[in-house]
Amino acid sequence: MANYHRISFWDKKAYCLILCFLCWLRFSELVKEMDRVITQGFVLIFLLQGVHSRTLRSESNTAESGQKVTVNTAGEQVVVDNGIIQLTFSNPAGLVTAIKYKGFDNVLNERTKNRVYWDIVWYEPGQVSQTDFLIGEKFKIISQTSEQVEISFSKTWDTSKRGSTIPLNVDKRYIIRRGVSGVYMYGVVERLKSWPTVTMDQTRIVYKLNATKFDYMAVDDHRQNLMPLEADRNLTDGSAAPLEYKEAVRMVKPKNKLFKGQVDDKYLYSMESKDNRLHGWLASEQRVGFWIITASNEFRTCGPVKQELTSHTGPTLLSMFTSTHYAGKEINTTYASGEPWKKMFGPVFVYLNSAPSPDLMWTDAKRQLAAEVKSWPYEFVKSEDYPLRQQRGTVQGQLSVKDSFKSKSKLNEEIAFVGLALPGEVGSWQAETKGYQFWTQADKTGTFTIANVRPGTYNLFAWVAGHIGDYKYEREITITPGKEINVGPLVYEPPRSGPTLWEIGVPDRSAAEFNIPDPDPALITKLYANHPNAPEDRFRQYGLWDRYSAVYPKEDVTFTVGVSDYKKDWFFAHLNRKTGGKKLQATTWKIVFNLKEVSQNGNYTLRMALAAANTADILVEVNKPPSTKPMFRTGMVGRDNAIARHGIHGLYRLFNIGVQTNLLKVGDNTIYLTQNRVTSIFAGVMYDYLRLEGPSGAKQ
Repeated sequence: MANYHRISFWDKKAYCLILCFLCWLRFSELVKEMDRVITQGFVLIFLLQGVHSRTLRSESNTAESGQKVTVNTAGEQVVVDNGIIQLTFSNPAGLVTAIKYKGFDNVLNERTKNRVYWDIVWYEPGQVSQTDFLIGEKFKIISQTSEQVEISFSKTWDTSKRGSTIPLNVDKRYIIRRGVSGVYMYGVVERLKSWPTVTMDQTRIVYKLNATKFDYMAVDDHRQNLMPLEADRNLTDGSAAPLEYKEAVRMVKPKNKLFKGQVDDKYLYSMESKDNRLHGWLASEQRVGFWIITASNEFRTCGPVKQELTSHTGPTLLSMFTSTHYAGKEINTTYASGEPWKKMFGPVFVYLNSAPSPDLMWTDAKRQLAAEVKSWPYEFVKSEDYPLRQQRGTVQGQLSVKDSFKSKSKLNEEIAFVGLALPGEVGSWQAETKGYQFWTQADKTGTFTIANVRPGTYNLFAWVAGHIGDYKYEREITITPGKEINVGPLVYEPPRSGPTLWEIGVPDRSAAEFNIPDPDPALITKLYANHPNAPEDRFRQYGLWDRYSAVYPKEDVTFTVGVSDYKKDWFFAHLNRKTGGKKLQATTWKIVFNLKEVSQNGNYTLRMALAAANTADILVEVNKPPSTKPMFRTGMVGRDNAIARHGIHGLYRLFNIGVQTNLLKVGDNTIYLTQNRVTSIFAGVMYDYLRLEGPSGAKQ
């Protein structure tokens, strides 16, 4: 971060005085004699930063950190205090109404009733969706010592509540520990076998902060910035203008002119689960940070690359546990009558810190994240639904790839993810929401260890960047407490019927390598235009779907194998074209390739991998224009909405399409790909990778 302007006034003054003194010395006649002083001066600057970093813990955890943890249950409130932070809960509802820290009597937004709360979006068959805030009915102190307090706010369900509250038993837990600058939160939800069918599309914790103080947001090392106010998104008073969907607005009259003309949209700050471990907000003037730390992803759903919301304008932070974001209704969020279920979400850690600058607060938050990961699974959680380290198991092995048309079988630096999820079909993990998942990345030799696995029965799944398809170990794996399982060497044989004649893209489940256009200058988000990783995050701009019509106003993509460059000539998403107003036109892309001969030893195969799909229908033809009876069609596929939500991928799909020999010819051939559904500007696909294979023995 370039945040010198964020350092406190007195720090600025000290740094400036030292720098001025050093510059004067450098140009004086005493330079040689004062060389030692100059060196010491520069060392002093670094020491100032170092002292800030080393004393950060003492700023966050003051002398009061030696105070015992206390609980006060007087009246309709529960107050827990450890001398560093003080939390106030409504009793028995279990809403966090205040968090006192440093100079803040309350870091939360006092202008709203719901400040820190759980909610689930749910509905029964035939009903409209509604939100249940999991309001507690009973308060209980689970454990209380001078070192730690764990409290519970719970509610139970019976048929008399049907239709008004979600059919779940709920237990919301909070843990405050001595000397710890934060609070651990988790929840256990359960439905019994006889309860009605219900769909639960979203489960989360929401945190709303003081809107007049918290002004700076950080979600990773590069995506950090001053943020607009919630009031800057107001459509009724003209502060903002509406865009294609309600979450996105263009700021017209923001309080800070820096944001004028920019787009604000919570989906701009999404992140894959494997990286979604730390995000938060900072109060710049008060030098206070508020962070969500997730030490483990075991309770999250749909695998390591499921994209999810983090923090956004409000200031708001989210702990997302389940949702249909970037996946759609293809993920299974329905629980049938007669289907019992129980799951623990969390713990997540809400961490507060204080330091002279955002850089130092971010650095300290990352240090705290590392400490939390190292401590997982926590030894202090008092729940029978949370197995401790000695009650968990481990799975080890080594994965290699055997591609009959490639000489190397080891991973050769390729990225491989290996994980455990509920038993299911090949690739089912990316739509699985009901159980726990445990994922790791294999090393360059394919060796992997999946540690701290909850007891249960799992399938072992894997996928490898650089290769199409998914791997599934043929046996189920049962974990019991303390068990260590070595599955030995595993070999993944990706789909292959013959040699590669040509390929477009990289098989990595993403469309990031393709041509991502510049955004409309009137709809730009400067964060992604200016930060060091701007090329990597080019897709995180609003309205890129509209750029297709600008780049290809009349003709569609034509890719000539051996001439075209997929980085420049293959648009990142196959979309409809706008033809005026809201009128849309189907688009047909062409792949032109030359065959020196056509083998008669068998059929050819087109591998078409999709990184995302949203209400699309792709028609495939060979050497003839699109027709109503194409050689192949996907049918309506996908509802992941990744195109609209600035995602570069959604759910992965692989289509293996047979191409009969009689459809091909010696010389130039053309494959036509038509996106046939024109129901929405967001209807379309993102291709991950395309490859044409010849029959075995065909010349490459």
